[in-house]
Amino acid sequence: MNEQRTLFGLPADTVQNEPGPLSHRHDPQTSREAAEQLRRSGKLGAQQRAVLEALRQCDGATHAELGAFMDLHWLTPARRLPELERVALVRKGEPRICSIKGSRCCTWWIAQGGDR
Repeated sequence: MNEQRTLFGLPADTVQNEPGPLSHRHDPQTSREAAEQLRRSGKLGAQQRAVLEALRQCDGATHAELGAFMDLHWLTPARRLPELERVALVRKGEPRICSIKGSRCCTWWIAQGGDR
């Protein structure tokens, strides 16, 4: 098993191995295959760790603000944040007008205990 540690002390595979679907029941088979490839390649865990680290620096940001901060499309943090929420590393906050999208979006915060 990979015991590599991240900058904030979590094993490298802590989040990506948590249960939870990466695709929806009615998605085409290609979506399920892409999700499994993302998991197998290690990119899923890397994205989750990167989003968590970005949120540490931008606590209270929206998914689009995190995407801009990370120089990524907003969809990447939008997909990874709920996964991090399921393992209690982040939590949703009150919605506000997003500085990137100009519409109301949920804010995201490091959860108590997620700052390990």
